[in-house]
Amino acid sequence: GMRVLIMDLLDLTKIESGKKNREVQQVDVVKVAQVSAETMGPMAIQMEVDIRLESPAVLMVMADPEEMEIILNNLISNAVKYNKTGGKVFCRLKNETGKLIIEVEDTGIGMPEEDVPKLFQEFVRIRQKETKHIMGSGLGLSIVKRLVDLYDGQIEIESHLGVGSIFRVILPIIN
Repeated sequence: GMRVLIMDLLDLTKIESGKKNREVQQVDVVKVAQVSAETMGPMAIQMEVDIRLESPAVLMVMADPEEMEIILNNLISNAVKYNKTGGKVFCRLKNETGKLIIEVEDTGIGMPEEDVPKLFQEFVRIRQKETKHIMGSGLGLSIVKRLVDLYDGQIEIESHLGVGSIFRVILPIIN
């Protein structure tokens, strides 16, 4: 837990200080999503959560591969961690009129509507009886938000308590 917190703090500090080395290049976001899903595989198996990737075979965008990895790792990780036993995670990638859409939907515990705006604040974790056993730094989504802002993108959240959540990242595609 301490290692994760330190790594998240380092990522956040680099982004906020403008000292993060960005290497914008052609990136296949589908491959990044596949690696993120595989990384979460052991936890998903333990929780009996099925991760499904819905995407074209290849989706090339100009981006920093590490930034895309951080975004996808955080979204998929949260979708697994805040899911229910036997739940599902759908990671959808698409190019919609010149925009990269990353959508991660889960069949998890969801959250009350009034908690959604708090999610992007540092160290914020939504507290409810179903989340007290879930470990995390409370920095993941604030890091995602800052990365999305670097691309002049948007992040949208739909969540329904007891039903699940959808996190949608919309980034302009630069060719």
